[in-house]
Amino acid sequence: IMLAASKSRIGPIPWMASRLQRVLRSWKWVIVIALVFGLAFQGTRGLWEPDEGRYTGVALEMLGSGDFLTPYRHHHHIHPTKPPMTYWAIAGSLAVFGHHEWAIRLPYALAFAVTVLLVFLIGRRLTPELPGLPALLYASMLLPFLATNVVTTDVFLAMFVTAGAAALIATDGSRQGVRLMWLAFGLAFLTKGPPALLPLAGLVLAYRWSGRPLRDLFDPLGLLAFLFVGLSWYVLVVWRNPGLLSYLFHDELIARSFSAQHGRMPQWWGGLYVYALTLIVGTFPHGWHLLRRWQSGPWTGQGRRNLSAEDKWLWGWLLVPLAVFVCARSRLPLYLLPLFPAFALLIARGWLAEPGRLNRRLVWIPAMLVVLMAIKVWAAFLPSHKDMRSLADDISARVPFAPQELVFVDMPPKYGLAFYFGVEAEWLDLGSNRDNVFDDSLANELIEEEGPRLYLVPPERAEAFTSRARELGEDLEPFGEVHDYRLFGLRRKSDHLRN
Repeated sequence: IMLAASKSRIGPIPWMASRLQRVLRSWKWVIVIALVFGLAFQGTRGLWEPDEGRYTGVALEMLGSGDFLTPYRHHHHIHPTKPPMTYWAIAGSLAVFGHHEWAIRLPYALAFAVTVLLVFLIGRRLTPELPGLPALLYASMLLPFLATNVVTTDVFLAMFVTAGAAALIATDGSRQGVRLMWLAFGLAFLTKGPPALLPLAGLVLAYRWSGRPLRDLFDPLGLLAFLFVGLSWYVLVVWRNPGLLSYLFHDELIARSFSAQHGRMPQWWGGLYVYALTLIVGTFPHGWHLLRRWQSGPWTGQGRRNLSAEDKWLWGWLLVPLAVFVCARSRLPLYLLPLFPAFALLIARGWLAEPGRLNRRLVWIPAMLVVLMAIKVWAAFLPSHKDMRSLADDISARVPFAPQELVFVDMPPKYGLAFYFGVEAEWLDLGSNRDNVFDDSLANELIEEEGPRLYLVPPERAEAFTSRARELGEDLEPFGEVHDYRLFGLRRKSDHLRN
């Protein structure tokens, strides 16, 4: 392509840019690009702990039990830390496409593509010259692209938040658009709970900031759709599990926001460090253009005077959640993912405001997509101690029987490992299971008839584990050490006869 362009009179950069502009005006090309880059190599990498295994494990518990209301990490222990949308997506894909990594990550590739298309729809309103420009800017940023390969809630949250923003912005706040916005944020709330309300708060403030009356935004049918979609699961799960409301409020909302309980950079400077680094790395290679918009933002006198109604939508969407995330004491880079469509739209509007530099900037998009694909291929084959498929292969080579349960003793379970063995994972306490975090105690577990089991024990707890098992009348079969785990098997005569 470069050789053909160099032989033409217009030169390679204008030639490439002119063709790219044609692509950026077509939603069909934009969605095809998003699907290709989202779906590529989704099944190549094994599940990484802890998040990918845990979300997959809960989804498999739903499929196995048929209970799609209450999330369980083990049939003895509920896991209500997140609403069920992510579990439903994974469970549905596994039920349709089978038991492999590609099926687990397929919903993420589709959510990524839908988010790109929604940014295109907003681009029709805010960047009508090239509506696909913000869409491909979003797709070619480092954080959104790589997040598509990670099993978490944030990719789905970004999709629903962008759907809500698109419903409001693309329709310029029409009544139908407002109702669709409330519906989309209800789905966002069903995906991650209260954090979904932060971009909504930003859009509400931007609506008032642009001089419109708030009463137009609080449409009764829209609010009803939000309450029914967003809160119905919470009402049902709390009704089924008395006492859960206190856990959801104190442990999930208050503790995550105002305490250092989860150890996610809770220092006073942690928010600035985590999110400044996320913005620098996550928006690569387009982020430095955002700095130019930042310098003329609404906090400067000139910025306030020149700020259009369209820019107010984007700054409201961006600044309100960002301020809360910086102040909260639980900080992770992916928390910012739902804000990246706003980043992409701001950058695109800045590019279009400088048409003389547009062509040379456009060529960065295909170049970055190629780089991102190379990173994705590299990550797909990257050895890692978090890769549970590799660990499962090593354990299978050492253990001469097929366990019907994996039992993790005094250590958090590796649910991704259980996925590869096709069994349930249990978290065991050597004592009496007084701490509610464990699924069971060793004494209770040994008397259960659950078939052959494989115990994974930290090396420093191996002696205490075998001693306690002997006290309880069980002789365990050792299988050595694999990846810092001591392996022990339990195969009773009844198990041999059953096998």
